[in-house]
Amino acid sequence: MASSSSSSARLLRRSGASLQRAWRTDGTPMSYNIISRRFMATEAAIPTESTSTESDTCVKVFESRLRPPRTRQQILLDPAPVTTTLYKFPTLEPLQFVKYSAKFLHLPLRRDILHRAIVYEGNAHRLGRAKTKYRSEIVGSNKKLRPQKGTGRARLGDVSSPMLRGGAKAHGPKPRDFRTDLPKKIYDLAFRTALSYRYRQGQLIVIGEAIHPQHSKTRYMRQIMLLNRWGAANGKTLFITMTRRNNLWCGLNMLGQHGRAMKVEDVDVKDLLETGRIVIEQHALEWLGARHGVEFPPRVKKSKKKGKKEGVVAEASESAAVEGDAAAAAATAAVATASEAEAAVEALAEEPSTEAGAETSPETDAQTTPATAAPAS
Repeated sequence: MASSSSSSARLLRRSGASLQRAWRTDGTPMSYNIISRRFMATEAAIPTESTSTESDTCVKVFESRLRPPRTRQQILLDPAPVTTTLYKFPTLEPLQFVKYSAKFLHLPLRRDILHRAIVYEGNAHRLGRAKTKYRSEIVGSNKKLRPQKGTGRARLGDVSSPMLRGGAKAHGPKPRDFRTDLPKKIYDLAFRTALSYRYRQGQLIVIGEAIHPQHSKTRYMRQIMLLNRWGAANGKTLFITMTRRNNLWCGLNMLGQHGRAMKVEDVDVKDLLETGRIVIEQHALEWLGARHGVEFPPRVKKSKKKGKKEGVVAEASESAAVEGDAAAAAATAAVATASEAEAAVEALAEEPSTEAGAETSPETDAQTTPATAAPAS
């Protein structure tokens, strides 16, 4: 009996199932409970005909409409795009949804990359202007102050000696460059990682238009910050715009404790991480992405007259379009000039002769006589 139970257990293990031993109340083993290791193993299509052979079953399994789940490698190489909401300033009314690449706004958090980028920026901002004078730069004579021997005192050189007051400093600081090197791809990855972190935390607010308040008064700006919970109580807010907005800049200067504004070209990785949230214009966000390794498709806009969609082309195509428009305008002007000339010729032909004794040719008389005689009859 023991051999048969062990052989059955061995067969079950080979078939891919795990065994759990059930015990009676008196402590003796009762049976084996089979727990399958295959989860959702029946997702493949099941054959309907009972007479189907094994080969037909295999074919139907492979022809199933179900697709296997994406592997981790496939998800990392080709992630799905993320959807971003565009808001209206300052009411935060949703305008539309925009999709961006996951490699731009949905990258995993890399603290090591962010640390390297912040250290790189800090080293680049260090001035290193500390400087002390060399011995050759000290004003004074180079004469030895006292003889080397015979005085009973310590040896002493000239007035520029570091031991004397007013002399040079031994091994003092000199101007130097603290900048370090960082590959551009890593720095671009740090920018996109910081934006992705803000996006996942819900702290990236994209404005679909220019951030331009109606007034720069302190009361008006404070009301905007408090109603939207952008004030210091909920963390400072960083406003990023394409150009300087005077009303926004002046209003935030009076509310320095609540936030600050920056142009997109002055933003660093540290600026994206040190405030509570980021309020950024859509054009500024796309400018940052294009500068740091993200390719955006050509923007599509609607024509106001016909409602047709026209793609925004590159500068070369724009110049070609401008040249084509100029050629079309020149052709239209030429056609208009020709039509005006024909109209002038017809007007001159139809104008009656004002000269009293004008002579007419026989051909003209022959052509005009029937026309004038017809009404008389």
